[in-house]
Amino acid sequence: MKKLDEKEKEFLYTRALDLIDKSSFTRTIRQKIEVMPDLQDFAKSHCFDLYKLCNCDLNMFDQAMQEFIEFSKEFLTLQLELNKTGKYKFDSYHEARKKIYDNPEVMGKHYLNGLFISQAFWINHYKILKFYLKRFCGNLPAYGEAMEVPVGTGIYLAGFEKINPGWKATGYDISKTSCQYSKRVIDMYNLKSEIYQKDVFLIENAQYDRIICGELIEHLEDPESLLVKIKSLLKKDGKIFLTTAIWAAAIDHIYLFKSAEEVRVMLKKYYNIEEELVLPVFKNKTAESEKTPINYACILSIKNN
Repeated sequence: MKKLDEKEKEFLYTRALDLIDKSSFTRTIRQKIEVMPDLQDFAKSHCFDLYKLCNCDLNMFDQAMQEFIEFSKEFLTLQLELNKTGKYKFDSYHEARKKIYDNPEVMGKHYLNGLFISQAFWINHYKILKFYLKRFCGNLPAYGEAMEVPVGTGIYLAGFEKINPGWKATGYDISKTSCQYSKRVIDMYNLKSEIYQKDVFLIENAQYDRIICGELIEHLEDPESLLVKIKSLLKKDGKIFLTTAIWAAAIDHIYLFKSAEEVRVMLKKYYNIEEELVLPVFKNKTAESEKTPINYACILSIKNN
């Protein structure tokens, strides 16, 4: 059975790359992956997981890959627009929620499949996931409570529970479609994490040892209000894994950070930054460049005043 699975992984991985090669928007991905053996191994397993999410239907698998290609095209197109206009497409969270999060036609296909697949085929997304699993999820006590908001595709929550099976893990998201998608991912891995459709600002009477907050602060008009809220949900000796996008366009980004230092200054009002990973999207830029797309990840602890 194991040999059969490995052959199927190789087949699906090759099929995915062949589809990616056909688009000018994703054609450079193969050459980047081929020099990263650990990423190749992960991508093969991830393609196999995608196939299972697609009910082992090759047509559905191919369609999901096409949605990832469209997801990548959308980023590059919106990035060009951002560089020209100096602002994101939407100005308000309400507008983004109405047109994106509450729209199953967008979330259920293009958005969530694109995000799920990007974990293996966008290099920075893979590096951040690897950093998260190694530096945030490991060497923890046998028991505790963890929360993820937003749960998105469920990949991060699932990764946490795989490493820490004794922990109670809970995911929250405002999008019904995201909750449904992440539940499928959790079930696929035979995990027990619980998923709820709920706004993080409505979570009360709860505190967690670990909080995962991936790419949310840039989706709000007032990111500091979220930093205050999740601080109230964190135990005194707890830690937060937080990521954000800097000058990086997406259909639902609202708050435009212009540099990594701008993010640090905001975070340091409330937290200690214990570790960070700052990754420019394009090779010709540095991690401290302004007005260039950057993926930012960090591990935070509560600042003692």
